[in-house]
Amino acid sequence: MHPSVSAPGRGRGSVRSGLALACLALVGVAVVIAVVGTFLHGRVPLGIAERLYPLHYKAEIAAAAGRHGVDPYLVAAVVKAESGFDPDAESKAGAVGLMQLMPTTADWIAARDDWQGAAKPDLRDPAQNLDLGTYYLAFLLDRFADVPTALAAYNAGQGVVEEWLAARGTVPAGGSPTTLLPADIPFPETRGFVERVERFRGLYRQTYPKAFSP
Repeated sequence: MHPSVSAPGRGRGSVRSGLALACLALVGVAVVIAVVGTFLHGRVPLGIAERLYPLHYKAEIAAAAGRHGVDPYLVAAVVKAESGFDPDAESKAGAVGLMQLMPTTADWIAARDDWQGAAKPDLRDPAQNLDLGTYYLAFLLDRFADVPTALAAYNAGQGVVEEWLAARGTVPAGGSPTTLLPADIPFPETRGFVERVERFRGLYRQTYPKAFSP
């Protein structure tokens, strides 16, 4: 029966609610700034980066990368760009698993003389998919002159990239292709894939510097 007593309580509650909302707004702004910073500068606070870019299958990636002589951070970046670390991912075109391999590509790899993995690999098995995908990535890195060109071939196909190189006049007389600049990639999807993988590679190196240490 003392409205003059209850009124100040409601006022304090309103202040507390306002402060809480203000804090939430500040947190939201901080997250937005961090995400924008990721795209503009490639750097983001570690606590936020670990939530935005979790790194799964570290042991399997390390094993496959070591077996085929590929930077494990590059393998992780390809996995992130291709499947988001979903071993059951399948594209409309039929690419399967962590590194989004076509069954025909897997069959081609399994038939090669230097392939030492399963004769009939299961593309939905994370370890086998990573082994196949990393083998193929190593093949492309050896075939082409640099990482961006190899990544373009991983996404668009070897023959397509060789046509692009020939169109630029960058296939010398000996037939060995050289480099392909991102600006020279006519497929927006492939150009975006190359840029995403390069960005993810840097982010994983920054966020997990000891993830693949011996």
